[in-house]
Amino acid sequence: MSEDPPRPASHPPGYDEDSPYDGTELDALPAWWRENVAAFRRHGMRPYRPPRFADGAVTTEIIDRLEAEHGIDVRIRALDPQAGGDWEVVVDGDPVGRIERERTEGGYSEYGVTAAEFETIVTEALGE
Repeated sequence: MSEDPPRPASHPPGYDEDSPYDGTELDALPAWWRENVAAFRRHGMRPYRPPRFADGAVTTEIIDRLEAEHGIDVRIRALDPQAGGDWEVVVDGDPVGRIERERTEGGYSEYGVTAAEFETIVTEALGE
C-alpha cells in the first residue's frame, strides 16, 4: 500500500499542503462527494478524499455501479476498527469476503484489493 512520509504534528487542524480541489469545479462532482467536501470543511478537517481501492478506483463509484447492475446492497464494514484491523465485504447483509484497509498519510482510506478483485468478490457471492 502507501509509503507516504509522515505528516508533521506541528500542522494546525485542517492544514493540508495539497489542495486536491484547486481547479476543480465542485459542481461537477457527484452529490455524495460534494456533501463530504462541505462537511469536512465545516469541521476544519483536511480536505475530503474518498476511499479507494489499491488501483486508485473510488470505492463509492464501484459500489454504486454494482448495486445498480445487480439490485443488491453492498457494504464494506469494519470487523476490527483499530489500525490494521480486517474489514469485510457484505452483500445484502451477508459477509462474503475480507479485505485489508489502510489509512494513508495522504488522507485516503485504501482497501487492499483492486476494483476488479472487489467486483469478483461480489459477483462470486452472487453465483455469477
